[in-house]
Amino acid sequence: MKRMIWFSIFTLASFIKLASVSHHLLSDWSKGALLVSLSFSLLVFSIMFLFRKYYFWYGALISLAVSFYCWSSYLYMDYFQTPLSSYVTLQSSNLSGMSESIFEQMAFWQIVFFIDAFLLTLWIFYERYIRTSGPVISERSFKPFSVLVVFSLIFLSLKPISMQVSGKGDLLFKKYTADSHLSNYGLIGHQAIDWVEFLTSQQLLELSADEKQSINELLASEDYAVPREEPLMMPGIFEGKNLLFIQFESLQQFVLGEKVNGEEITPNLNKLASGGVSFTNYYPQTAEGNSSDAELLVLNSLYPLKEGSTFFRYPGADYPSLTKIFKEKDYTAAAFHGDEGSFWNREAVYPSMGFDRYYDITDYKHAEEKSIGMGLSDEAFFEQTADHLQTVKKPYVASLITLTSHTPFIIPEEEKMIDVDDMKGSHLGQYFESIHYTDHYLGEFMEAMEENGGLQDTVIVIYGDHNGLFRESKQEVEAWKGEEITEDQWRTDYVPVPLIVSNPDIQKPLLIDDVMGQIDTAPTLLDWFGFSEDALAGSALGHNINRYINEDVFLLRGDYGERIVIQQDETVTDYKPHHSEILNVSEQLIKSNFAHQ
Repeated sequence: MKRMIWFSIFTLASFIKLASVSHHLLSDWSKGALLVSLSFSLLVFSIMFLFRKYYFWYGALISLAVSFYCWSSYLYMDYFQTPLSSYVTLQSSNLSGMSESIFEQMAFWQIVFFIDAFLLTLWIFYERYIRTSGPVISERSFKPFSVLVVFSLIFLSLKPISMQVSGKGDLLFKKYTADSHLSNYGLIGHQAIDWVEFLTSQQLLELSADEKQSINELLASEDYAVPREEPLMMPGIFEGKNLLFIQFESLQQFVLGEKVNGEEITPNLNKLASGGVSFTNYYPQTAEGNSSDAELLVLNSLYPLKEGSTFFRYPGADYPSLTKIFKEKDYTAAAFHGDEGSFWNREAVYPSMGFDRYYDITDYKHAEEKSIGMGLSDEAFFEQTADHLQTVKKPYVASLITLTSHTPFIIPEEEKMIDVDDMKGSHLGQYFESIHYTDHYLGEFMEAMEENGGLQDTVIVIYGDHNGLFRESKQEVEAWKGEEITEDQWRTDYVPVPLIVSNPDIQKPLLIDDVMGQIDTAPTLLDWFGFSEDALAGSALGHNINRYINEDVFLLRGDYGERIVIQQDETVTDYKPHHSEILNVSEQLIKSNFAHQ
């Protein structure tokens, strides 16, 4: 009887945790997730009936493992808004840098994941020190074990059977979005299928003749973009100049031009935007690779893989990057970041993208005493990078990645330079403080560049990599703005990140509100730098916004986005078949190492 009681307690607790976490990203409760969660719980704890003794300890150990699994899965999904993927195991080198962000997701209420462990501890204390009885020895019970296994298999089969009966058998293991398996089979089902796919997937995809033809036809088409009557700026206006990218961590468009207590949040970005070309409806299209996906999109005009980090899964692919095209005209290519070289596997990927040199945290002085959050402070990063750039052979294409404005946006008190007043200590207030901090030292960097020889021969391109604030911060933003924000307004007004192009040769500042994505960056810049429109034609999936207007832009469901389409009139719609086709082609290009020619 006691064995059955503990079996029931362990099974119920496991089922509740698995089902609840499975539901976290889903709008409705999934019958498939409930059935698989129940089936797994019955199956794993039915083994208790095969023990003569120590069945309690087996159940307790498995229950604790389920608790940790559910808790870690919840933290991951809450932060990245996507199910935990097996491919994340390839990204273990990121953990040291992400620890502070992960800890920020923890909250006291999450102790509910371990309530059963707490009760077990009390029971163990009672058994050992109050009852002082030894382990109960009883016979193995094969009959209840067999019955439970049969029931668990029945529950497990109900979802596939119902799909077959309803004529949807071909969709059993199809995965159209990151949470397709989660919605069909719950957390355990998703993880099981995900691991099978991970272990059996080909590293190098072999393309058929028909697949190659389809890819080339799509790349050659001019669909889904409308030609402009005249270019935004003269093609070749920047020919021969240096190109300097600044990937600004977690920067969103809505903060530009805004003030807190009468003080500009981003005075230096505002100045650059007002004197250059500023795109106000520039959308992040990153997936599970976070900041590294932004680099993939911006420099290669390719979409990231739907699962895992592209940089970790295919670091040695022959990426047809903008960097390589510039090097054909004898440009030097260098990348700079104040974190470890292994972070997002950049040290392995950058040579594949044509970079001659990668300056990571080991190339910066006094890194330990000048660190904030995940790594080197942006103050030290900008100051020393200005010196490093003096040693880079011109003309150059350089990529700088900032770091301090990464979540959880905690700036030391003595480093804060803006008074956020009653927002102090709030997530939104901390976000403003960190963005203002990086903006301040961006201004000092621009001054140093001017002193080191001027900016006449350098084009500065600043863009946000992904969002820093998500829907859970919407109420704080509404309180700050003093107005309600609808779901569609959040997507169109608060999801975009900035894209700013600055150089003294821009005589007429431009404010462009046409929708575009990070995928469109490389083709547009290549046109302004005088390269042929065919320079990236064999792989680029974005459009040259200097000469074309997008019909729409679509976001990937991943860490910092959702699977939606933003039309040119800023209405929000769902994916159409051609959006999925484009994503599929991007995956084929990367996985086949661009063997479509």
